[in-house]
Amino acid sequence: MAYLENIINRLESTLKIHVHGTYHARAEIDSVLFWNSKQSHAPHPGGNILYLCDAAHFQGAPIDEYILIVNYPDCELPASCLCIPQKIALDEVFNQIQTVILEHHLLKQKEEELFQTLQHNSGLQGITNIAYMHLHNPITVCDTSFSILAASPQVTNDNNLEEKDGRFFVRDSKLQNMLDTKLVKKIYSTTVPFITYIEDYPFKWVFQSIRIQHSVVGYVCIRETQKDFVEEDLDYINMFCHVIAIEMQREMSFQTNTRLNYEYFLTELLEGHFSQKEYIVNNMVQLGHQPGKYYFLLIIDEAPTNHNSGIQLKNLYQQILTILPNSMAVFFYGKLTVFLPCDSYRPFSEKTLTKFYAFLQFHQLYAYVSFPYEDITESHIYYKQAAFLSSFYSEHTLIPEDYIVYYRNHFLQHTFSLCKDFTTLKSTIHPDIYKIIRHDQEQNTDYANTLRTYLMNGRNAVRTANELHIHKSTFFYRLNKMEELFDLDMIREETMVAYEYSFILMDYLEKSKL
Repeated sequence: MAYLENIINRLESTLKIHVHGTYHARAEIDSVLFWNSKQSHAPHPGGNILYLCDAAHFQGAPIDEYILIVNYPDCELPASCLCIPQKIALDEVFNQIQTVILEHHLLKQKEEELFQTLQHNSGLQGITNIAYMHLHNPITVCDTSFSILAASPQVTNDNNLEEKDGRFFVRDSKLQNMLDTKLVKKIYSTTVPFITYIEDYPFKWVFQSIRIQHSVVGYVCIRETQKDFVEEDLDYINMFCHVIAIEMQREMSFQTNTRLNYEYFLTELLEGHFSQKEYIVNNMVQLGHQPGKYYFLLIIDEAPTNHNSGIQLKNLYQQILTILPNSMAVFFYGKLTVFLPCDSYRPFSEKTLTKFYAFLQFHQLYAYVSFPYEDITESHIYYKQAAFLSSFYSEHTLIPEDYIVYYRNHFLQHTFSLCKDFTTLKSTIHPDIYKIIRHDQEQNTDYANTLRTYLMNGRNAVRTANELHIHKSTFFYRLNKMEELFDLDMIREETMVAYEYSFILMDYLEKSKL
C-alpha cells in the first residue's frame, strides 16, 4: 500500500513531469495495472488499484478506481482521472509507481518488525536498535528533561552531551542553542517528523516529538551522517515515535490525565539525578514553570483505610493543579507527589490554604508537606520527608489528626524511624516521665497529661488551662505539685526539651506498636 500523494510526488520529481487532476492525497494504492477499455477486467483481490493507460487507448474510465492517462494533452478529465500531458514511455511511469508501492510494502514490513520488538519486551534500547538497522543514521531518544533514554549506536563521547550521575544529558550550551533557535518550540508544536539544519553542522537533522494522549513526553533526534534521508525515512520515523510512546507508557506507567510534558523531568528530580541548580531551573522555565525562592514537596493520598488508594486521585488530579497553579505533579512510586515552588516560607497563602483545605476535606484526602528548602538540587532529600509521613500513617493504618500534615511537626518521628535498635531508642525516654506515669496509675492523678499538654502548647499556661478545661490557678497548682513530688527542674531548658522529646517518642512507639 502506498498513498497516491507519494506516488504522484515521485513521478513529478523523478520524471520531471506534472500530473493533472484532482485526487485524495491519502488515497491508498495497493497495486498498479494497465487499463484498456476494450478488455474485461476482473475485480482485483487487493482493491485500491491505480490503472495506467496510454491516451491512444483511452475510451472510458474504470468505476471507483483511479486511472492515470499518459501522453494526454487535454486536461479536461472526468472524475477519478489523472493525466500526464508530456510525452513519456508508459512502462517508465509503471516502474516508478511499482517502486513506490514496493518501498511502502518494505516500510510496512519494517514497521511490523518494530511492533514485534515491542511485543518481545525489548525495551526502548531494543526498539531503537531495530530502527537504526533500517534508517542507517544515528538515533537518540530523549525525554523532556533532555536526558538520553536510548541511543543507537550507544552514546560514548559526544560534545553535545554531558554525563551526570551515570546518565547522559543534552549539554546546557546545546540546550540553550535549541531554545534560541526555536527548535524546542517546534519539537513541542509539531506532530510529524521534520528535517532541519543546525548551525555549525554540515548535515541534516530530523526531529519528532513523542506523545502520549497529545502530551509531549520526549523526542527523537536522527542525524544524517551515514546515509541521505529519503521520504520513506520520515514515515518510518513517525511510526518509530508511536512505538516508542507505547513502550514509554508501558515502562513508566504514564497516566493519561497528567501533564506528561514534565513527568520525566520531575521524576528525575525526585530521584536525585540532577546536580546543577542552573540546569534544573532552565528546564523548569522551558517547561513553563517559574522557580521559587523556596520549595516544598507534598504527597497527597486518600485515607490509609481506603484500599482503592490512588483511583480517586487520578480523577481529581487536574483540580489539585488548578488550586496550586505553579506546581508540578507526578505519580511517583504509586503516590501523587506535588513539587511546589513558592516565594514565601509558607507553602500556601491564606486564600490558597482555604481552598486547598476545603478540597482535601471534601474528598477525604490528606496532604503531607515537607520542610521548606532553598536548594532545588536537594529535592530528592525533602521528598523523603513527605514520603515518610505518608508511609507512616499508611503502614500503621492511622488517620492523620488533620487534612494537612506538616513535617515540621513530625521530624522527630522520622528520626525515630531511622533507628533500628528500638530497645536503645526506648531507653532514651527520660526516667522522670516514667516516674510521673507510675504515680498517675497508682494515685489516679493526671500529672503526665498536664505536663504533656503544657509542653505541646509551647509552655503557654493560658492555652494549656483552656485545653485541660481547668482554671489557670489550678494549672499552676499542678505544676508546683509536680516539682515538689517528682523533684522536677522546670527552669532548666535541656530538661524541658528532654521531657517533650520523651512524650513524642512514647506516642511514636505507641502508634508503631513497638
